[in-house]
Amino acid sequence: MNPFDAWRFLTEAQSVMLRRSMALLAAEPHQAGPALMMMVVEKQLAFSEGAAAAGLAFASGASPEAVMAAAIRPTRKQVRRNVRGKGLA
Repeated sequence: MNPFDAWRFLTEAQSVMLRRSMALLAAEPHQAGPALMMMVVEKQLAFSEGAAAAGLAFASGASPEAVMAAAIRPTRKQVRRNVRGKGLA
């Protein structure tokens, strides 16, 4: 992943969180708490999956680029799923 791709991914992830949070707070402020908590939990799960995948890739002797790609893959997949599934595209 080159620096531009990393920057684009981070920007996309932050914009998804911001847009989903604002939409929840505007539409259903009284029910936003649990939904916001679920967003945090799904990010933690994706991070954990990425850490495990990176560990496996490292242990199998993969290149540093492959280890980094394995670490980021679950989070990128979750961000893309949220963009498509929440109508944020």
